Amino acid sequence: MPIKILTLHTIAFLYWRSSNMRLHTCADKFLELLNRFLFYHHHLTTDMYVSGPDTKSEIPEAGSPPPYAASDPSSSSSSPPFVLPDSVKPSNYLSLSQTHNSLRGTYVIDPSLEIPSEYLPPLPDGENEDTRSNFYARSTHGNVNVDLYLLDKVSTNDSKKRVLLCTSSAHGSVYTTIHRADTRPSFELKSSSKNGDVNVKIPRSFRGPVTGTTVHGSIMMSDAVSSQAMVFSDVQGVKRIFVGDMSTRNEGIVEDSLFLESAHGSIRIYFEDEDLTPPIVKSMIGIWSKMFGRG
Repeated sequence: MPIKILTLHTIAFLYWRSSNMRLHTCADKFLELLNRFLFYHHHLTTDMYVSGPDTKSEIPEAGSPPPYAASDPSSSSSSPPFVLPDSVKPSNYLSLSQTHNSLRGTYVIDPSLEIPSEYLPPLPDGENEDTRSNFYARSTHGNVNVDLYLLDKVSTNDSKKRVLLCTSSAHGSVYTTIHRADTRPSFELKSSSKNGDVNVKIPRSFRGPVTGTTVHGSIMMSDAVSSQAMVFSDVQGVKRIFVGDMSTRNEGIVEDSLFLESAHGSIRIYFEDEDLTPPIVKSMIGIWSKMFGRG
């Protein structure tokens, strides 16, 4: 499989590169580079998310997201096929937390699932059942890298109009990809990191406000997202944007929303199916394909 061989060669190169970094944090740099590579190029391999060395994570291994059919997603405005991963059962009010380990996986969120109160984690200070996250993932010293599939089902909590999602890390980077079949369910994502980057991939059906805040980093949208976005303000590290068609807004529609924050990292926003493979990697894939008779 030339793509897998390419991936292994890329990982080997990154490992060699990290071993030559005369830095105290060379292992962390390697893991960060590898997780970023896998996030950007999940169409090459989706089952190789990496946590720290000697990690014994109790998070269940997730199934691989399905391949997407769009040949040139960056130039398309249509949504990719919504196909649920076979090996992942739906859940709701899922809460994941690690101190020294990274979090990674694929999860299906069904907002209509009722979870007995004895299985629910304690609410953070200042929150109530109306603000409880349908999905919550946080790591203190590791990365967070999750694929979320949202089912279009009505919440049993009548006051909850959106699916509430929260991903964060204190000292690692956060990668969140969100999939849904159409414009529903509406969702609100809060994603943050103090010392790492915040990377988000949203459905092409996303419509709503985006607030990005950073102190020492930058806020970037892909060309495809930028073409669907209107920037309202960009003042002192706070950028306010609306993504989608504002002409169809009305009071009866619950919009999506993003709240993204990083103190010392950058914020990046893409569509879920964008091909982010750099030209040099595409060239290497072509070479490997020809060598193995797949050209």
